[in-house]
Amino acid sequence: MGERAETHIGLRVLGWTMGLFWLALFFGLVDLSVPLVMHDRPEFYANYLLSTGWGVLFTFFVGLPLCFLGVRSDWICAALINAVAGIAVLIAAIASGQPAQLIIVVGLLVPLVAVWNSARFSDHPGIALRRLLGERVRFVARLPLLVLALIAVPPAVVYAAQMIEAARTGVPEPEITWDLEHAPVQAAFALAIPLAAAALALMLAGWRPMAWLIAAGTAWFGVVSIVFPDHFGSWGSFWGWMGVAWSVALALVALVPRRLSRPARPARR
Repeated sequence: MGERAETHIGLRVLGWTMGLFWLALFFGLVDLSVPLVMHDRPEFYANYLLSTGWGVLFTFFVGLPLCFLGVRSDWICAALINAVAGIAVLIAAIASGQPAQLIIVVGLLVPLVAVWNSARFSDHPGIALRRLLGERVRFVARLPLLVLALIAVPPAVVYAAQMIEAARTGVPEPEITWDLEHAPVQAAFALAIPLAAAALALMLAGWRPMAWLIAAGTAWFGVVSIVFPDHFGSWGSFWGWMGVAWSVALALVALVPRRLSRPARPARR
């Protein structure tokens, strides 16, 4: 078996192993489904949105992208979205004064380091890196993603500040998973939305499926916020609809045909 095949197998094993960890053992899918399957459990009712935010982050921004990496080990954008989520958790952990959250950051940065190093130290690093970075695209093709990222920044920062304040004051009573508070993760989820949109603007290999995942996760949180507008951690009805609209726009941007984003070739003489 060649070195390249061994590397791809290693990355696929890493993707599936870590992806399933975040989805199952770290309760990504469980918390994502709380409003659906725990409606008859009153102890979960008040924290529907805190559970949903945890579930969206570790399902759509972390677990599912890693499973995609387990299928396509050259989709560096999947690992990049993990790293973006890690940066968001880092910011929220520092701002809320909860260093225990940093263990999440370490886990989220591992896939990007692994994918990058697998290309860098391959037999043909130049070819491997070009494959990861994907095709050259026109800057104008990146603009819609950058605009969506900028649009998401103000509400994300305001919402994250509210969640960080809740984490620092302990009011309301903290929701805990794996001895980690949900409020900083909730702040990280909000910050990850514009950060991920900006990362998608790089249009690295695999960016379209990642865009659809982020759109789906953001839309789901918007829907839950619309249904439960008065719960702590909800975006409320208006911002819930805005989140759904933003998600639809992101999904549509990812549908733009490749040929429209490629740079024009110079005419032959």
